[in-house]
Amino acid sequence: MKRFAFRLQHLLNYKGYLERLSKQETAKARLDIVDCDRQIDALKQQLILAAKQMDGKVRDGMSAREFKQHQTFLAAVETGIADEKNRKKLLEKIWQEKQELLKKRSVEKKSMEHLREKQAREYGQKMLKSEQKELDEISTLKTARGISHDAE
Repeated sequence: MKRFAFRLQHLLNYKGYLERLSKQETAKARLDIVDCDRQIDALKQQLILAAKQMDGKVRDGMSAREFKQHQTFLAAVETGIADEKNRKKLLEKIWQEKQELLKKRSVEKKSMEHLREKQAREYGQKMLKSEQKELDEISTLKTARGISHDAE
Protein backbone atom coordinates (compact mmCIF):
# COMPACT_ATOMS: atom_id res chain seq x y z
CA MET A 1 0.00 0.00 0.00
CA LYS A 2 1.33 3.37 -1.01
CA ARG A 3 1.77 6.04 1.70
CA PHE A 4 -0.26 9.23 1.62
CA ALA A 5 1.62 12.15 0.07
CA PHE A 6 0.20 15.67 0.30
CA ARG A 7 1.02 17.40 -2.97
CA LEU A 8 0.99 20.86 -1.40
CA GLN A 9 3.30 19.93 1.50
CA HIS A 10 5.98 22.40 0.37
CA LEU A 11 3.40 25.18 0.30
CA LEU A 12 2.19 24.15 3.77
CA ASN A 13 5.78 24.23 5.05
CA TYR A 14 6.22 27.70 3.58
CA LYS A 15 2.98 28.91 5.17
CA GLY A 16 4.26 27.57 8.50
CA TYR A 17 7.53 29.44 8.00
CA LEU A 18 5.65 32.67 7.25
CA GLU A 19 3.54 32.19 10.38
CA ARG A 20 6.63 31.68 12.58
CA LEU A 21 8.26 34.73 11.03
CA SER A 22 5.15 36.78 11.65
CA LYS A 23 5.05 35.60 15.28
CA GLN A 24 8.63 36.76 15.75
CA GLU A 25 7.88 40.15 14.20
CA THR A 26 4.80 40.56 16.39
CA ALA A 27 6.77 39.67 19.51
CA LYS A 28 9.50 42.15 18.56
CA ALA A 29 6.91 44.89 18.04
CA ARG A 30 5.46 44.13 21.47
CA LEU A 31 8.94 44.30 23.04
CA ASP A 32 9.48 47.68 21.38
CA ILE A 33 6.32 48.94 23.10
CA VAL A 34 7.48 47.61 26.46
CA ASP A 35 10.88 49.27 25.98
CA CYS A 36 9.14 52.53 25.10
CA ASP A 37 7.07 52.28 28.29
CA ARG A 38 10.24 51.77 30.30
CA GLN A 39 11.82 54.78 28.63
CA ILE A 40 8.78 56.91 29.48
CA ASP A 41 8.90 55.77 33.10
CA ALA A 42 12.62 56.53 33.30
CA LEU A 43 12.06 60.02 31.88
CA LYS A 44 9.23 60.66 34.34
CA GLN A 45 11.48 59.61 37.23
CA GLN A 46 14.22 61.87 35.89
CA LEU A 47 11.71 64.74 35.67
CA ILE A 48 10.56 64.22 39.27
CA LEU A 49 14.14 64.02 40.55
CA ALA A 50 15.21 67.12 38.62
CA ALA A 51 12.16 69.08 39.85
CA LYS A 52 12.96 68.13 43.46
CA GLN A 53 16.57 69.18 43.02
CA MET A 54 15.48 72.48 41.51
CA ASP A 55 13.04 73.13 44.38
CA GLY A 56 15.82 72.52 46.88
CA LYS A 57 18.18 74.86 45.09
CA VAL A 58 15.48 77.53 44.73
CA ARG A 59 14.93 77.46 48.52
CA ASP A 60 18.67 77.82 49.10
CA GLY A 61 18.92 80.48 46.45
CA MET A 62 20.21 80.21 42.91
CA SER A 63 21.18 82.51 40.13
CA ALA A 64 18.89 83.35 37.24
CA ARG A 65 21.27 81.59 34.84
CA GLU A 66 21.14 78.35 36.86
CA PHE A 67 17.35 78.63 37.11
CA LYS A 68 17.10 79.02 33.32
CA GLN A 69 19.34 75.97 32.82
CA HIS A 70 17.14 73.88 35.12
CA GLN A 71 14.00 75.12 33.35
CA THR A 72 15.52 74.28 29.97
CA PHE A 73 16.45 70.80 31.22
CA LEU A 74 12.96 70.18 32.61
CA ALA A 75 11.42 71.34 29.34
CA ALA A 76 13.72 69.02 27.41
CA VAL A 77 12.74 66.07 29.59
CA GLU A 78 9.03 66.89 29.13
CA THR A 79 9.58 67.08 25.38
CA GLY A 80 11.33 63.71 25.54
CA ILE A 81 8.34 62.23 27.36
CA ALA A 82 5.94 63.64 24.75
CA ASP A 83 8.14 62.26 21.95
CA GLU A 84 8.21 58.83 23.57
CA LYS A 85 4.43 58.85 23.97
CA ASN A 86 4.04 59.66 20.27
CA ARG A 87 6.54 56.92 19.46
CA LYS A 88 4.55 54.50 21.61
CA LYS A 89 1.34 55.30 19.69
CA LEU A 90 3.16 54.60 16.44
CA LEU A 91 4.61 51.35 17.82
CA GLU A 92 1.16 50.25 18.99
CA LYS A 93 -0.22 50.87 15.50
CA ILE A 94 2.61 48.81 14.00
CA TRP A 95 1.95 46.07 16.57
CA GLN A 96 -1.74 45.98 15.61
CA GLU A 97 -0.80 45.62 11.94
CA LYS A 98 1.61 42.79 12.78
CA GLN A 99 -1.11 41.05 14.79
CA GLU A 100 -3.54 41.27 11.88
CA LEU A 101 -0.91 39.86 9.54
CA LEU A 102 -0.19 37.05 12.01
CA LYS A 103 -3.88 36.23 12.23
CA LYS A 104 -4.15 36.15 8.43
CA ARG A 105 -1.13 33.87 8.09
CA SER A 106 -2.38 31.59 10.85
CA VAL A 107 -5.72 31.22 9.07
CA GLU A 108 -3.98 30.44 5.78
CA LYS A 109 -1.83 27.78 7.43
CA LYS A 110 -4.79 26.26 9.27
CA SER A 111 -6.82 26.04 6.07
CA MET A 112 -3.93 24.23 4.37
CA GLU A 113 -3.64 21.85 7.34
CA HIS A 114 -7.39 21.14 7.18
CA LEU A 115 -7.11 20.43 3.46
CA ARG A 116 -4.22 18.05 4.16
CA GLU A 117 -6.17 16.26 6.89
CA LYS A 118 -9.23 15.97 4.66
CA GLN A 119 -7.19 14.51 1.82
CA ALA A 120 -5.47 12.10 4.23
CA ARG A 121 -8.87 10.89 5.53
CA GLU A 122 -10.19 10.45 2.00
CA TYR A 123 -7.03 8.55 1.04
CA GLY A 124 -7.38 6.32 4.10
CA GLN A 125 -11.01 5.56 3.29
CA LYS A 126 -10.12 4.82 -0.32
CA MET A 127 -7.37 2.44 0.77
CA LEU A 128 -9.69 0.68 3.23
CA LYS A 129 -12.28 0.17 0.49
CA SER A 130 -9.58 -1.12 -1.85
CA GLU A 131 -8.25 -3.56 0.78
CA GLN A 132 -11.77 -4.71 1.61
CA LYS A 133 -12.44 -5.31 -2.09
CA GLU A 134 -9.23 -7.36 -2.40
CA LEU A 135 -10.09 -9.38 0.71
CA ASP A 136 -13.58 -10.04 -0.67
CA GLU A 137 -12.09 -11.22 -3.97
CA ILE A 138 -9.65 -13.51 -2.16
CA SER A 139 -12.48 -14.90 -0.04
CA THR A 140 -14.61 -15.43 -3.13
CA LEU A 141 -11.76 -17.23 -4.92
CA LYS A 142 -11.14 -19.51 -1.91
CA THR A 143 -14.81 -20.33 -1.70
CA ALA A 144 -14.95 -21.01 -5.45
CA ARG A 145 -11.90 -23.29 -5.24
CA GLY A 146 -13.39 -25.12 -2.30
CA ILE A 147 -16.61 -25.69 -4.20
CA SER A 148 -14.77 -26.88 -7.34
CA HIS A 149 -12.61 -29.28 -5.28
CA ASP A 150 -15.71 -30.67 -3.59
CA ALA A 151 -17.40 -31.16 -6.98
CA GLU A 152 -14.58 -33.37 -8.21
